[in-house]
Amino acid sequence: MAEQGERAGGGVAAPGATAEAGPLGAVLLAFEQTAVTAEAARVRDAGVDTAASAADLVAALEEASAAAAGMAAGGAGALLTGPALAECADLLARRAREHEAQSRRIAEAMARAAGLLAEADEEVARGVTGTAG
Repeated sequence: MAEQGERAGGGVAAPGATAEAGPLGAVLLAFEQTAVTAEAARVRDAGVDTAASAADLVAALEEASAAAAGMAAGGAGALLTGPALAECADLLARRAREHEAQSRRIAEAMARAAGLLAEADEEVARGVTGTAG
């Protein structure tokens, strides 16, 4: 996931370097801000999708747990008993919540980075206005 915050050229441009580039730098900075914001949304969506997939798997494990409990009661002797499958489902649910929280933290960090890019963009615009005036 580390590469998600970087552009293909090798990272986010430094505000000072962009200011030296003038109006073109301001355009590039605005483009990078848009890219970071889009990545933040993509990370959030991935977290939601992962949580939904994990919830589906938890439901399937709960069904399997109930079936295994029934098999054990009937004397068939299941490899995993109902309580073991229920424990697996609980562990999976906890990990899914942790993953969703981590995805949310990453997305929030990317959104903050987009805000910093916006501030740098405004600084560049003020610098361009100051040199033109």
